[in-house]
Amino acid sequence: MAYRIGELARLIGVSEHTLRYYEKEGLVVPERGSNNIRSYTEDNKLWAEFILHMKNTGMSLEDLKKYTQLWESGEEGINGMLEILINHRVNVMEKLETYKKNLELLNTKIDFYQSNLEKNKAADLYEKFIQKKKDEEES
Repeated sequence: MAYRIGELARLIGVSEHTLRYYEKEGLVVPERGSNNIRSYTEDNKLWAEFILHMKNTGMSLEDLKKYTQLWESGEEGINGMLEILINHRVNVMEKLETYKKNLELLNTKIDFYQSNLEKNKAADLYEKFIQKKKDEEES
């Protein structure tokens, strides 16, 4: 199946501008018809989805370009692709640890504020009780 730029953009959830940028950077290379209109194949679609997946893991544009070039070189690029992926995994694991620490801090803050809200509610209830007793004594 062939896709025009707008169709592919909608299917994979990016803008046409993004696809043009990826093309300019050599990440996705569509075929061109006799009228010079871009035509994306199913392979282009799958490759673009892979690029987006890797981008979502935080892979840099530079590494995506290198990876794409190595992938296009076939078997001789496998060691280079593996090296990029291993190095990227280290980066992802470091970010994951940072996110875990940040999540712990957020959970601590949320617990603190929820606890204070509950204490304040209890204090408010107690204050109402005291006020009611005072009102009864004055009557």
